[in-house]
Amino acid sequence: MTADFGRGFLYAVSAVNVSKEGSMKKQNEFRLNTTTDIKVFLLFILDSLGYALEHRAIIEIAEENTGEITFDYDECLRQLVASDHLLYEDFGDERYYMISDKGHIVATELYDTLDKSFRERSLRFAARHVSLDKRGARTSSSVSVAEGGRYRVTLRISDHFGELMSTAVTVNSREEAEQIKRAFDSKPDGVYRGVLFSVTGKLEFIS
Repeated sequence: MTADFGRGFLYAVSAVNVSKEGSMKKQNEFRLNTTTDIKVFLLFILDSLGYALEHRAIIEIAEENTGEITFDYDECLRQLVASDHLLYEDFGDERYYMISDKGHIVATELYDTLDKSFRERSLRFAARHVSLDKRGARTSSSVSVAEGGRYRVTLRISDHFGELMSTAVTVNSREEAEQIKRAFDSKPDGVYRGVLFSVTGKLEFIS
């Protein structure tokens, strides 16, 4: 990983400003209306984010996108688990759901049954749950001397399931290395979102 890329994802977090006005009118015309819609939506969100979400977060995301209509979200989750489209793990008092290979196939085949602008808006909302604090994630960073008199900054994030991110940036001076370390230590969420944006190209992670 180069220093330019390291600076790039830090810049992306602070510099990108996404305009939402263009899609709002169309989004307001589309809502999830059936339990099938809900199931497809949940698979789409978990597949797009690419990591496990806790039960509470999933319910919040579903409620945000169903308006005045009330659904039995827990029953939708149970059915998706029973049909092997979702997997889950329990940690403490919280249950975390993740998409299975079978669920990924269905999400890929059916996601376009959801309105495009709706998908974009709902994914921006769901991406807020990347919050490392909410997920009980742990972070660590260190600076070490690399070959050629340069300095390597190692950044790591892990959660209940294991490693979320492990990356190293090599720069020419200790001052620059310490600056990167401080930026990560003070705003690990921003760096993590920036990395996700850099490697996926999905603006939802930084909007």
